[in-house]
Amino acid sequence: MSGIMLTKISVIIPTLNESATIGRLIKSLKGIPELEIIVSDGGSRDGTAELIKQSGAVAVSSKPGRGVQLNVGVQVASGDILFFLHADSRLQRSAVAQIRQSVSKGTQWGCCRLRFDEDSWFFRMLAKASDWRARYLAMCYGDQGIYCTRAFFNSVGGFPDWAFLEDLEFSRRARRRVNACVLKDQIIASTRRFRRHGLWRTFWKMQGVKVLFTLGFPLSYIERFYQAGGREKECQRES
Repeated sequence: MSGIMLTKISVIIPTLNESATIGRLIKSLKGIPELEIIVSDGGSRDGTAELIKQSGAVAVSSKPGRGVQLNVGVQVASGDILFFLHADSRLQRSAVAQIRQSVSKGTQWGCCRLRFDEDSWFFRMLAKASDWRARYLAMCYGDQGIYCTRAFFNSVGGFPDWAFLEDLEFSRRARRRVNACVLKDQIIASTRRFRRHGLWRTFWKMQGVKVLFTLGFPLSYIERFYQAGGREKECQRES
């Protein structure tokens, strides 16, 4: 790497009670050249904030809600490339080099291919569908690790200050300008949401949310639909 100027990448991770996952993710990112790690915490009460400080990552505090937290993280970021990760994800380290290479060729935004941390036909098919959607419909979701240039982020107005679906709205704005670039490397997403609420129940809830969003239903209505059944407010618990 000596003598080569690398474009700085700011990784921004929203957290809310993620003490079980955030340390592992930060550790996996440490040591990558010209990579700034920023964790935007929404008021954790499980020791997450202390773990962030001990890890050496840049810690910022925010109101809870992924959209708000991500935007707050961008405000302190110093990189020309922004890379948004969920706290419970794992990343192939070579994806960082692919992001730099992609941007150097003129790419403005995109995401990684998706894999889940359970290898079953259900999750393999779900990952393939996510990759197809990102590649051909330019709809990248947060669990796929959205990346973009700072200039492009500003041009689309950043993320909406929403508790969830901020990734759908960002993708909707972004794809109006240019298609997404899907990297070859994978990001490994957690299946905990599916295991907590049930595979098929979660799957159909997710599809219903997408349909309601596409049809233009108010966010408050979509959130009530997603929360129906007395479940805890996952959009506020998980990042």
